[in-house]
Amino acid sequence: MKKLLSTLCTTALLVMSLAGCAGGNEAPKTAAGTSNSTAESGGGEKVTIKLLQFKQEITDKVKAMADDYMKENPNVILEAEVTKDYETILKTRFASGDEPDIFMTKAFTDITDWSGKLVDLSNEPWMSQVSPSAVAGMTVDGKKLGFPIALEGYGFIYNKEIFAKAGIDKVPTTLTELKQVNEKLKAAGIQSFAEGYKEWWILGQHLFNLPFATEKDPAASIENINKGQLKVKDIANMNGFFDVLDMTVKYGEGAESVGVSYDNQVSDFSSGKTAMMQQGVWTIDSINKINPNMKMGMFAIPLSDIAAETKMPVGVPGYYVLNNKSSNLEESKKFLTWLHQNGQKYLVDSFMLIPAFNDLKTTPELGPLAADLSAYVEGNATIPWAHTLWPSGANQDFAKPLQSYVGGQLNKEQALDEVQNIWDARIKK
Repeated sequence: MKKLLSTLCTTALLVMSLAGCAGGNEAPKTAAGTSNSTAESGGGEKVTIKLLQFKQEITDKVKAMADDYMKENPNVILEAEVTKDYETILKTRFASGDEPDIFMTKAFTDITDWSGKLVDLSNEPWMSQVSPSAVAGMTVDGKKLGFPIALEGYGFIYNKEIFAKAGIDKVPTTLTELKQVNEKLKAAGIQSFAEGYKEWWILGQHLFNLPFATEKDPAASIENINKGQLKVKDIANMNGFFDVLDMTVKYGEGAESVGVSYDNQVSDFSSGKTAMMQQGVWTIDSINKINPNMKMGMFAIPLSDIAAETKMPVGVPGYYVLNNKSSNLEESKKFLTWLHQNGQKYLVDSFMLIPAFNDLKTTPELGPLAADLSAYVEGNATIPWAHTLWPSGANQDFAKPLQSYVGGQLNKEQALDEVQNIWDARIKK
């Protein structure tokens, strides 16, 4: 793991997703604790800490963690929520005055946008153990504003037994090889994909990240788009992105892909209905719940026929941050210290995340997806989560024209024109 982390340090733009990450942040709301802000217990006043986060795949485990914390700290009520439409809900909570004490934010653009409302955590006792690769994405004006929850990566997760059944003996590293894999699966009567394009983050964030992340200088290219000196359609591997998108539709659910949810996507893959899915390491626990005996792996998604260009996006999916207007700031800091001290139990063993702290260790229980991610990192075959450098909020909007493309309402040129219009409008805000 030390080698993994030291290699990650050299990647200038390693940044945050659930996603996995994952990006992802679609989940039913859950709560641990009560809704009372204060209560009497044993003659003492209880302090309520409101925590809001977006990682849907660990909803139940976040609730269990909160329950454990309250047992150890009977003076605290920890209201832990994992909520759907996270960004909208978070802004609504701040606008209404029902602000969380602790919430989750993403790297670079997102954490910068929120920086005026955040606490400087630079001097917290756990900060010295943060992986260097996690520092840049949470640093604004020299202040370290976040508690990184994990390192994550994503690509195509595949079923090794299905691949073997179709006569596939190696993972594809080029676009041509990816097409050949799909044709072999088709000939064997096996559906390749059931991609969850109903979810904006799977299409408009994770998959669409790839052409930007494979630029020679992603930050410079994105800045040139911001300045009007480059168009989205001019990104070098944009055609490769559409080639991959077309494959996932052709060898998957077709136009119906826009109706496939994250849960459906994971369920179809885990039950053996499909051979692959575009997801990340954060799905391991969900897959194992459905099929604990699955033999699986993960490979980087190729956008060209140059194998050396095929690399895996790796970054920090999110940071816990503290609201500087919180009336329970010291208790919130104590919680983060406790979470780091118990990070092996919760972040690694329970949440099944690859730790972003040097004093926490990966374990075999993290499974084959973490092992494959580590191989890409150790082989210096990673690319950044460049979407964190896009205009704030654009990722969710980008999904709409891309979904329309999948559904057949827009052609490629029209979809890219819509993306460009969204980008320009966001820059002007």
